Amino acid sequence: MERTEALLIEDLREGDMTALAILVEKYKRLVYRIAIQITRNHEDANDVMQDAFLKVYESIHSFRKEATFETWLYRIVVNHAMNLVKRRKRRRESPLSATSDTEIRSDLRRDADLVNNPHLEVEKKELQKWVTQAVDSLPVKHRTVVILHEFEGLTHSEIASILNCSEGTVRSRLHYARKKLRDLLKPYVDSAEFSLKMSHY
Repeated sequence: MERTEALLIEDLREGDMTALAILVEKYKRLVYRIAIQITRNHEDANDVMQDAFLKVYESIHSFRKEATFETWLYRIVVNHAMNLVKRRKRRRESPLSATSDTEIRSDLRRDADLVNNPHLEVEKKELQKWVTQAVDSLPVKHRTVVILHEFEGLTHSEIASILNCSEGTVRSRLHYARKKLRDLLKPYVDSAEFSLKMSHY
């Protein structure tokens, strides 16, 4: 019989490694998805994933049922990912690393006629590419709120809990991020085409 999540958590508190393995299998895709979007580096994302589940194992006794396990896990992953980005800020950039505003605008100009010509269909994957590059260019604290709110669908309250900040701070960061993204993409992508809620990654 399949164990419920609550039972898995209780079993993990008792040191049941099978319970941990089941939780890892259930949440590994979510953890990796968040990690790769924040770190923009496959190796870093894998490191975050390993560290996050180790933290779950070591800290499961500190988990309180006031929050859901998923929200608690989000907090662990986001903290690990953001800290890693800050620590490795000066390291050599990978192919997935953030690009500069100038590089983004240059790429967009190269295909501006494709984007702006109403007689040509703009491929969704091209729009995703531009949105991805624009999001990557944001400072990590602003990129993170965009990822959690726009792509993961979390509320301001949930994000504030995850980031250990006020809802006002979340709204302020989100406002800045949206303005920055619109500024980057508006000259090249019609507003009707641009949506942060498009399928990402």
